[in-house]
Amino acid sequence: MKKWMAKLLVTGVLVLAVVPNVLRVEVLAVGDITSKCGILMEQTTGRVLFEKCADDALYIASITKILTAIVAIENADLDAWVQITTEDTYQVGSSLYMVAGDRMRLRDLLYGLMLRSGNDAAWVIARHVGGDVDTFVRMMNELAHDLGMTNSSFQNPSGLDETTFNLSTARDMALIQRYAMHNPIFREISGANVHRATSEQGKGFTWRNKHRLVNGRYEYTVSGKTGFTKQARRTLVSSANNDDLELIAVTLRGGDDWHDHIRMFDYGFRNFNMHQVTDIGQLQFLEQEIFELTGLDRLFVREARSVLVRNDGSETVRKHLVLSTDDTCSSVGTLEILVNDVVVDTLPVYEFAELPVGSWWERLINWIVGS
Repeated sequence: MKKWMAKLLVTGVLVLAVVPNVLRVEVLAVGDITSKCGILMEQTTGRVLFEKCADDALYIASITKILTAIVAIENADLDAWVQITTEDTYQVGSSLYMVAGDRMRLRDLLYGLMLRSGNDAAWVIARHVGGDVDTFVRMMNELAHDLGMTNSSFQNPSGLDETTFNLSTARDMALIQRYAMHNPIFREISGANVHRATSEQGKGFTWRNKHRLVNGRYEYTVSGKTGFTKQARRTLVSSANNDDLELIAVTLRGGDDWHDHIRMFDYGFRNFNMHQVTDIGQLQFLEQEIFELTGLDRLFVREARSVLVRNDGSETVRKHLVLSTDDTCSSVGTLEILVNDVVVDTLPVYEFAELPVGSWWERLINWIVGS
């Protein structure tokens, strides 16, 4: 049995240097935002940088449409023509003012959903993708459950709350925004300033994004969705990216929510940055110790990893290599990444197989890992 079959722990320590001339840790207090509830979350790791009653379930209005959009994108042909029915045109509130009997491309309906916040579009999309609205709502709740949105319940695809309603939390809405932003189609649609479309019968539409930060009020904003009903009041979700650090802000029962989001984003960008822990290829840390303990000197990872850390040097990053006891696994262990001794991420570690010297495969591997 190989040495690495016994469970071993190999630790590499990477300590981040203190940034000069930083004398204090900036803290964002709950009183610094006017909205009833809010959260600031980092996109890549999901780390929460600020929260205020983030688990209180409230009416959420049209930010519901983030979930509606990603369920449709993942489950339907976006180039399909979709029939508009009389029932669709009866939806109250924000509307695209489509004509019954006409047809629209599903992709265009999604732009109308996210930019103009069309409640009629939400109904059309749900009926088309789910076969009926009730089935689509079940799909929404299933995805919410899978994402760990434990304090959310959805009864309709639009966010209206006159007869049915949707409840969620700032944390749960950050989770669905984080998930949706991994999809390039959602990212493109939700970050558009304007979209023009033409129905099958030739009716033209121009929809401008209602989200003021997306439209230029805050230069780093890349996505967002607004919401409002009398019961929910103002709700807002935004994503902003500055120098490869992407943040998600959510506020419920908003006061000056535009300013709240700007303040949260500025706080995050001033005080945090992404630090790359490992790159794709051969592990370079503690090679001698790894070889002495395991007999392995060519371990590699297939994914790059970065973690979020404060700029003031108050946080340390460490890497733990835990070697497996299971000889049936394709990997030989797991690389744990810790911030201040808390595991924040893991990824599998593999051993290079023995290859004929000078083989094309060995040359390819060496080129990839830079050896």
